[in-house]
Amino acid sequence: MYIERHLEKVIKKNLFKKKVLVLYGARQTGKTTLIKHILEDFKEDQIKYVDCELIANNELLANRDDREIFSFVKGYKIVVFDEAQTVKGIGSVLKILFDHNKNIQFIATGSSSFDLANEVSEPLTGRSLEFILYPIAISELAKNNFEAERELQNFLRYGGYPGVLNLKEEDKERDLNLLVTQYLYKNILAFEGLKKPELVVSLLKLLAYQIGQEVSYRELSSKLETSVQTIQKYINLLENNFVIFRLKAFSKNGRREVAKTRKIYFTDLGLRNALVNNFGTIKSGRTDIGFLFENAMILERLKYLSHNGQFGYEQNFWRTINMKEVDYVENLRGALNAFEFKLGERSRLSSTKQFKEDYPEIKLHMVNVKNCYDFIIGDFENLNTQG
Repeated sequence: MYIERHLEKVIKKNLFKKKVLVLYGARQTGKTTLIKHILEDFKEDQIKYVDCELIANNELLANRDDREIFSFVKGYKIVVFDEAQTVKGIGSVLKILFDHNKNIQFIATGSSSFDLANEVSEPLTGRSLEFILYPIAISELAKNNFEAERELQNFLRYGGYPGVLNLKEEDKERDLNLLVTQYLYKNILAFEGLKKPELVVSLLKLLAYQIGQEVSYRELSSKLETSVQTIQKYINLLENNFVIFRLKAFSKNGRREVAKTRKIYFTDLGLRNALVNNFGTIKSGRTDIGFLFENAMILERLKYLSHNGQFGYEQNFWRTINMKEVDYVENLRGALNAFEFKLGERSRLSSTKQFKEDYPEIKLHMVNVKNCYDFIIGDFENLNTQG
């Protein structure tokens, strides 16, 4: 069963606008399914799908013979290059095709932003629009707070990968464990020049236990007996392959605020829970449930913004050197809002007095399971607010 993605409308709106469309996202998030669904309105003989992982296609494109490449796309209205990052020099190929075939809509998908972005950024300057598809979002399944609360129970345990949503619990756990192994080995451990693949796995497990907490690269390097530079490189690799994402500190008052630290979150909690081998329910007494809820809320807000084609937003956290903290500060094109995430409906805002003194102009909201949908879609006026 196809689940309608918010990004579908955004991509349809941008077809045939004289731009190459580039769609990033982890493997099995539904990139190919999304593109094929979008193009159902076109005749089959108007569309060419190119699987760039097939040797014949890869070699043809990598050889960059203009005559062969032009012949390859001739007569089509839309050409899709799937897993385009596997083709060396794909950016130059797309530039040549675009410059000489302005009436063809070219679409490239990739599961590694590191590889594909490096390939297309310079050749396609001014010629492309880029989008990211994350796993299924709660806002793509729910239409109100009640439905979102119900979906949240499963998302905290099993995440939003399309292939696991409708499975039985034991099958979800099996497939997520397989996905961790297969995805890591296919996309990350096989990364060209990676000298210590086992170190990436160990690092990822350490990060899985530290979601929602500030991460010290020096501490990680000490535990894993490697250099800080290696830790930084591998964390960049994990982020560019859509396994994790980072939040920077929000700081306007350098004297008492932290400014250089980072928090790390997972782009899918099912994968995270597979790494720590814990798929327990909210009511099972999990000690990490508060951090899971925080990760889920920031992630779902990120999905909503990304899948709806929003731009100009920044996601941060705030903390002082004496440990006063606000979970999440969002700047959406100049509109600043701050949030505390409390799983319980009756929880109160805490440790926020200092923030309100320093930033009286920023509204501070509380998000719980009962109003999480309002937060996700940006309806902040319905949240419990201070300031």
